Amino acid sequence: MTDEHRQLKKNSVTFVELVFQSISFTAPAIAVTATMTGAAAFAYGSLPLTYVLAMLGVFSAGYVVYEFSRRVASSGGYYRYIERGLGPRLGGFGGWIYLLYTLLGGTAFIYFETALATEYGLQIVGVSLPSWSWYPLGIFVAVSAYALAYSGIKNSLKYSVYTGTAEMLVLLVVAFLVLGKSPQPLNLKVFTPAYSPTGWNGVGLGLVFSFTSLAGWGSMTFLGAEAKEAHMNIRRGTIVTIAVLGSFFLFMSYAMTIGWGPANMGTYFNYFLPGLVLALKFGGIALGVVLLAFLINSGFVDTLAIINACSRAMYTMAKDGFLPDFLSITYEKYKSPHNALLFETLIGLVIFTVTGWAMGPLNGFLITGIWTGAGTIIEHLLLNTSLPFYFKRAKQFRLQYALAPLLATFIYLFALYGTFMSINVYVMIAAAVLAGWVVAGALYFGLKKLRPIVLEEGEELYRSYR
Repeated sequence: MTDEHRQLKKNSVTFVELVFQSISFTAPAIAVTATMTGAAAFAYGSLPLTYVLAMLGVFSAGYVVYEFSRRVASSGGYYRYIERGLGPRLGGFGGWIYLLYTLLGGTAFIYFETALATEYGLQIVGVSLPSWSWYPLGIFVAVSAYALAYSGIKNSLKYSVYTGTAEMLVLLVVAFLVLGKSPQPLNLKVFTPAYSPTGWNGVGLGLVFSFTSLAGWGSMTFLGAEAKEAHMNIRRGTIVTIAVLGSFFLFMSYAMTIGWGPANMGTYFNYFLPGLVLALKFGGIALGVVLLAFLINSGFVDTLAIINACSRAMYTMAKDGFLPDFLSITYEKYKSPHNALLFETLIGLVIFTVTGWAMGPLNGFLITGIWTGAGTIIEHLLLNTSLPFYFKRAKQFRLQYALAPLLATFIYLFALYGTFMSINVYVMIAAAVLAGWVVAGALYFGLKKLRPIVLEEGEELYRSYR
């Protein structure tokens, strides 16, 4: 196979498209209408406070990506960062953990989330679907996302930019309507532990879910080989994405809390889509239907973002000899890693099918969600650890390269603890598979015979890039 069949389309992704790759990965409409319930389950009416704290944690984690992208821009994303800092074996293991996050967990998780959001959302607006409808809905999302990703990165990202912008505007309309029609739109006590039944403890546990609901902000790093002025734009994109997402989620959490009633938030998490309930209450059926349409689309573009990032991680790991060679082949016309895209989609569908039918879609959603949450946390722990080692090897070490990642590491460790707070049989199944995946990866990358890793031109700069 010639090198021409192992090349991505260089200099094709703009700054705005990089930003929306990461914004799409967080699925704003789903996060606002559904995912926030996890944080509200502990923080209650102090939900906005958890997002203030989450922003601090994400900015400290973003510092790691910001500094790494000054020197490294690669289709390997986090895998390449860890490999550069901690060496090939731990780098390969880091890539393996990213596959836990996306391939094993994230792909099937978003199939479940989009299908269930569609099913429950239609029920809220008065349309009932058969109990088995989650399955064809999930398959439709999987096949559609694969087809668009296969046609090239530009098509995927253009779609994400246009629909993602409209999605966030619709959410802002909902928020302003909620605040405008609420009897007490200003309540600064929601930024204190006052409404948390267990005080700071509830806020702390709520932070776990607020923090992880922002996961995906760094997925632009996996487009490093395709981005224009990648080193510069990934740095800028990291700052812009975290600032936009953090401010947006903070404002939306405030609007949702005010609309529901800070003192009534004990019932908020009893609904799968409380944000849609508020849209119907304050905006009527027309706004509710529009929001539902963008909510479903939010899951679709999230799927696009996940498979685009994960396929490029597999593509790069395959080129480095850590995964089967066929995953490094790209489609000549579109320059998409079509084998990796297809492999990821099929694995996601298998997991979606097996967990969904064996344990029910809600438990499948829980199990794959645990793999997703734990995977991203472990990945960032490795990433945080690798930064000071990388700059020490480059003889450019500064104290902040160790201190800033250390703050993020403490927050991620707390989030890892929070992932397993509720213990039941499905959490135990998820934990057992997770442990097996980690052990298998440690053995494989610890014993595997390595081959020299050859970087592409421009993948790493051997000077300070400012």
